[in-house]
Amino acid sequence: MAKNIFITATRPNEGKTAVTIGVTHALCKRNLNIGFIKPVGQADLEAGKTRIDEDTLLVERACRVHCNIEDMSPVTLPPGFNEALLAKAVRESSLEKVKKAYARVAAGKEYVVLEGTGNASAGAIFGISNAHIAKMLGAKVLLVAGGGIGQPIDEILLNKRYLEREGVEVLGAIINKVYDREWDRVHSIVKGVMEENDIRFLGAIPFKPELYQATMMQVLEALRGDLINGDRGLNTRVGRILVGAMTPSNAMEHFQGNVLLVTPGDRDDMILAALASSVIHSKEFTLSGLILTGDIYPKKAIMEIIKRTDTMVVVVKMDSYTAATRLNNLVVKISPWDREKIDMIIETVGQHVDIDGLIEASESRK
Repeated sequence: MAKNIFITATRPNEGKTAVTIGVTHALCKRNLNIGFIKPVGQADLEAGKTRIDEDTLLVERACRVHCNIEDMSPVTLPPGFNEALLAKAVRESSLEKVKKAYARVAAGKEYVVLEGTGNASAGAIFGISNAHIAKMLGAKVLLVAGGGIGQPIDEILLNKRYLEREGVEVLGAIINKVYDREWDRVHSIVKGVMEENDIRFLGAIPFKPELYQATMMQVLEALRGDLINGDRGLNTRVGRILVGAMTPSNAMEHFQGNVLLVTPGDRDDMILAALASSVIHSKEFTLSGLILTGDIYPKKAIMEIIKRTDTMVVVVKMDSYTAATRLNNLVVKISPWDREKIDMIIETVGQHVDIDGLIEASESRK
């Protein structure tokens, strides 16, 4: 019978999927026969006659897990509140679908990694919370919390209490996105408090800003703009977002690193300054792209200059403030096709997570 490791976070956007990739890959690397399932997810991608959660495809590609893709993502929901799940018959049908899909995934496997959605209680209103599904499938839970000192402890303890109340064992916790300044205290204070509360500390993962940088493709999708130049720059990463609401001379002082410039489409001076700086100071400054706001397209002379570059330029209808706000609030998901980020995740998790301790905890009995 397969041993089940259910990975969920203490709250959204704590890096649960990244940890799932790293842990699954580490288990596969030990020549263990691994299955993967995300019991309930978002209906992101089409797969045959159904839709699957994008994280499922991501794990399959990153870790080369060989299971039926539809079984790996048995229940998918559209965005927002799904009132249909409030009906008892629909809820029971969904849970039965998860059970059958899990049985097929687990057949002949030594371990099954399950990825949750949100925190331990997410989905409780429908009776299909992460805790409920973990109990139904006999899985132990690995909690992922964000970096910090006090907050992750509070959230881990809260989720642990909820899971134990539902009859689910917590096999340990990982602290993710730990800044350099927090590193020593996480390994002393946080680890100590966790162990005092009978929670196995399974590692701390350093914050890697590159993992959370959007690509210009994600920017284009988020703003739904009109791409007028630089379609070869879709995979370019965005380091910083700069709003061009100043004079070009002042703006040029901020042209460092990878910058996405958001500016009204009629700011010819700002557009030219950015393009020129990216050529003159190419070692210090990379222009990731230009977002031209207000539904204003460049004049013919400016457009001719733009066309001589590979810079990705997008025209959007919204104003600069709205565009910048939307980009700053953008949740960057890891693409199944972003091999560079996937490799970084695999290496980082492999270095900083106690996989031996995870296996030991998953095999122990209370």
